[in-house]
This record gives sequence, C-alpha cells and structure tokens, in this order.
Amino acid sequence: MTKLNGVMQSRLGLMAVACVLALPAIGGVQPATAQANITENPARGTISVTGYGEVSARPDEAILGFTVLRQGESAKAAVDATSEAMREVIGGMRELGAEDRDLQTATIQIFPQYGEADETQPGRGRSNEIVGYEARNTLSVTVREIANVGAYLDRAIELGVNQGGDVNFTIADDEELLSEARRSAVEDAREKAELYAQAANVSIDRIVSIAEPSAYRGPQPEMMQMRMAADSGGGGVPIEAGEIIRSASIEIVFSIRNSD
Repeated sequence: MTKLNGVMQSRLGLMAVACVLALPAIGGVQPATAQANITENPARGTISVTGYGEVSARPDEAILGFTVLRQGESAKAAVDATSEAMREVIGGMRELGAEDRDLQTATIQIFPQYGEADETQPGRGRSNEIVGYEARNTLSVTVREIANVGAYLDRAIELGVNQGGDVNFTIADDEELLSEARRSAVEDAREKAELYAQAANVSIDRIVSIAEPSAYRGPQPEMMQMRMAADSGGGGVPIEAGEIIRSASIEIVFSIRNSD
C-alpha cells in the first residue's frame, strides 16, 4: 500500500508540472523563453525633429474696408444718412467692376452722443444727456486685380467714405503655396535628423510618424505676414502690395540604428 501511494504521488507531481507548463500567461507574464526574446530585440531608438518651411509670393487680390460715418438727432436719422451714403459707395464699387460676391456689409453700429460737461461742476465728466446719435456702416470690398486698388480707394473717398480704408492683401488660392511650404518643411526635418544622427554616430532608419501641429489660419497664422514692399503702379493713392509668406512646420520621428 505504501509503495502504491508513492507511485500515485509521483504521477500526480508529473501531471501538475505538465499543467503548469501548459497554462497560458496570466496578467501579461510571459514564459521565460518569450522574455528572453524581448530582451534580445530591444526597441530601436528614435530622433524627433521639427522641420520648418516657408515660401513667398505676390498677392493677387486685396480686401478693402470702407466706413461711412454720419450723425443725426435721432438714431433713425443717423442710420438713414449713413445708409444713403453707403448706397452711393456700393454703386461706385460696382461701376469699377465689383460683383455681388465682392461686396459684404461688415458692421453697422449706432452710438449715442452726449452733451458737454457742465463747466460749473468740475470733475463730473460728460453730461448724461443724449444730444444725438452717430451711425457707422462698414463695407468690405474684394478687389481681384491688385492694380485697381488705388482706384477703388480714390472712388470710395470721393463718394463720402470718411473712416476706415483698411487694406489686406491676400492670395485667392494659396493651397499650392502651402503644399510647397510643407514639402520644404519635410526636407528641413530630414536634413536636421541626418545631422543629429551623424553627430551621434548612428544612422537614420525609417520614419515612425509625421505630424503637423494644429495652427489657426490667420495671423499666425494662416501664418501669413507682409514682407518687403514691391513696386506699385498707376497714380492716385500709392499702393505697395509686397509679398505674402506662407509657412508650415512638420514634426517627424525617425527610428535610428547603430552605424555599421
């Protein structure tokens, strides 16, 4: 009986060992052989760089801002006077070639006008009495021929525009310009990575990731800015269109390997 029990215990021990070897890894723990493989193939190192590229081009259109300011005894009187003057301005813009798509009302504002301060009571500031109203009507005009900008400005002033005159030069379709800036940014990033790799005595292997940081397309934008002024043509109001810079930045991660 004792001998039989010993045999049974031996067999049970062998079965337990077999079961343990057959069990899958629990909780992410791998068998010893798998751990050895991971140790023998460590993750490659990386180099992270940011490439920057920019290109410039002459603007091909301009957006002008014209404001008509009028005053009246009542808010309605001020608005009516402003509206009448703006209708003339809009008509003049159409005569110069502006289409419906080129004309857009930007703002209409009304402000109360207060009486002068009471000189008998120093320090009280302006009177609280409303003595009239001031109305402003601002029109945005897109000029699709840069050479005509001066003519638009001259005509607007002739027709009663007495405020504003903002000029914003743009490029109607700058997607190709942006694409060129992006290509330049990628080339810049690769050159930087190769320089760093050479200095560190390693070699660039492949690209792991490419990302373009989110950027708002405006004065950071749109990463646009005015550069040196260029020649203007014609008479009237002198206009310097200059150049527009379109830029892009690209973040690239390269994997590296030891140099042979």
